[in-house]
Amino acid sequence: MIYFDHAGTTQISDAALKVFSEASKEFFANSESLHDSGTKAAALLQRCRESFAEILKVPARGIIFTSGGTESNQIAIQTVLHTTTKKEVLVSPLEHASIWQQLVALEQDGKCSIKILPVNTNGEVNPDQLTKMISKDTALIIVQHVNSEIGTIQPITELARVAKEAGVHFHSDIVQSFGKIEVDLTNITSFSISAHKIYGPKGAGLLYIRPDFPFQSFLPDVHHEFGFRPGTVNVPAIAAFTTAAYAIMKTREKEVNRISELKRGICEALTERITVEGGPNTSSFILGLTLPNMQGQEALLALNEADIQISTTSACSLRDTKPSRTLLAIGKTEEEANRFIRLSFGKENELRDSLIFNEEIAKLLRKR
Repeated sequence: MIYFDHAGTTQISDAALKVFSEASKEFFANSESLHDSGTKAAALLQRCRESFAEILKVPARGIIFTSGGTESNQIAIQTVLHTTTKKEVLVSPLEHASIWQQLVALEQDGKCSIKILPVNTNGEVNPDQLTKMISKDTALIIVQHVNSEIGTIQPITELARVAKEAGVHFHSDIVQSFGKIEVDLTNITSFSISAHKIYGPKGAGLLYIRPDFPFQSFLPDVHHEFGFRPGTVNVPAIAAFTTAAYAIMKTREKEVNRISELKRGICEALTERITVEGGPNTSSFILGLTLPNMQGQEALLALNEADIQISTTSACSLRDTKPSRTLLAIGKTEEEANRFIRLSFGKENELRDSLIFNEEIAKLLRKR
């Protein structure tokens, strides 16, 4: 079986699974409890926080552990808009479903107004265009680092600098780039990471909010995670998340080179009738393709029969019957959007997998 859906989720690594199992037995107590077992769990939680601070080169006080990227994104949005009287949010159309779910709900309640940033045919936000769109009412700018469908890498350094110069908070979802692509976090107000995208457990994630900003929690009387997140902290999952983070950072450069070769092997063999989306500046780990004469769902099922597992969109949008927001934003018609497939690569993929995929996709297209 060839698994080409790592942007959807990854298989937990043996090392992370071992840490999770051992920590579940030894550090089982609630980290807020005042007895010795609780203190022991709290100490492990703090070590994990300090470890991520070291990896990310940010203050440990700004690290908030969550249940994943979705919760991290939504807490960030709620926190910023709760702290300011401004309501305008500038957001790229390529954002993850969790961003849109939160923003649309807040807009319906009259708590924010959404303005969509224009993008080019590769999905890129232009820093000059962002500068023009910022107003005195702008509270928050949201632009992800790497798009989960077509792999577009946004110019985050420049965009965050524009936001800082304008005195506007900038949030970035770096779920698809952490451990794979270097990102300058200097001027970013907040960012989100998810454990299960980097061979860690599901149900663990991280939100960083710069501690020098006077943010106010949107929920009263919350004691976990500096008051930003209610509920018992999943210390064993966070310990496994930390293990996975160290591991992926250790092999990042080598893995990028290896995956780049695999992706290149697929792209070079594709017929001219297949369109590679995202342009030249995309993540090596994501390959978005528009097929010439076949629905993406049809191709997915046929490839699944050949033991090749791909996707047609972000996993969090699969139940949405509407065409991909990302594909429509880069100028695709609804009909073209329905012919889209996504491949996303990981550590168990080998170069020979690209050869097998090329053979199978060629067979499918010849039948049509």
